[in-house]
Amino acid sequence: MTTTSDVSGVPATKPAPQLLPLASNVVVLMLGLFGMFALTLHDLFFSVDAGLWNKDEHSHGPIMLGLAMWLMYQRWQEFDGKTDGTAPGAWLAWVMFTIGVVFYVPGRALNIIYFEVFAFLPMIIGVVALIGGWPLLNKLKFPLFFLVFMVPIPGFVLDPISHFVKLHISVTVSEILWWLGYPISHTGVVLSIGQYQLLVADACAGMRTLFMLEAMGIFYLNVVRHSSMLRNVMLALLIVPISFLANMLRVLFLALLTYHFGDEVGQGYLHGFAGIVLFVIALVLTISTDGLLRWISDKRNTPAPQGAAS
Repeated sequence: MTTTSDVSGVPATKPAPQLLPLASNVVVLMLGLFGMFALTLHDLFFSVDAGLWNKDEHSHGPIMLGLAMWLMYQRWQEFDGKTDGTAPGAWLAWVMFTIGVVFYVPGRALNIIYFEVFAFLPMIIGVVALIGGWPLLNKLKFPLFFLVFMVPIPGFVLDPISHFVKLHISVTVSEILWWLGYPISHTGVVLSIGQYQLLVADACAGMRTLFMLEAMGIFYLNVVRHSSMLRNVMLALLIVPISFLANMLRVLFLALLTYHFGDEVGQGYLHGFAGIVLFVIALVLTISTDGLLRWISDKRNTPAPQGAAS
């Protein structure tokens, strides 16, 4: 804490910046935002028709929301600018509120959950803009961007890509196990190993799983805050094959479990455990790749020793 001196020479304590302003209109605004999306959250978790966050392929949604909110809290604490609504750029709030309403109203009226969830992004951006304008938006730009990963993506967008990914994972696993001597073949995304058949589903190796792994990789990049742009870009690009490899290893693990211990074991509790292993493998590969890139970068930046003068 820093101190300043007043006219009498007595040190005066400089107040520390507050996380949120105490103005009542901001409190009302935040409560209104929560009230607006309370029903949407209920539908995401409990609705029989929607309930997307209770399904495996969309279960990453609350994780992404929690990570974004945690990071927003951390970055907001570092902000030392104005939070009284007078900062430049506060006008953007009303533009964002309008966009949010345009998506939220038809989404709620027509039960389009994708519109409802997406509407949260411009609404929270509007709240941030109203409180701190451009300076606060710039400070929180990554947490606000990361909220994109919580929005469920419609099946008609991702299903064709998911089928492509699952097909190539099926082919890769089949080729590896055939090379190791296992009686395995594949028909599309269905693996036949011994007397068992395994469907490579979206939850195992679909685009949604790759989407979450990519999100976690981007989150890792932002948390470690590399100063090298080249290193950031390279690691972000390498996260895609890392995600593919982690998914392939999960399917390989489940195929071996099913072949050696039966369908009940392969599709039982170890199936869920394999999902945990998937993200552990992806995290280890990401950190290892980052370490390799750092080592290469250090080697390139280390000046070569000068030869002895003759």
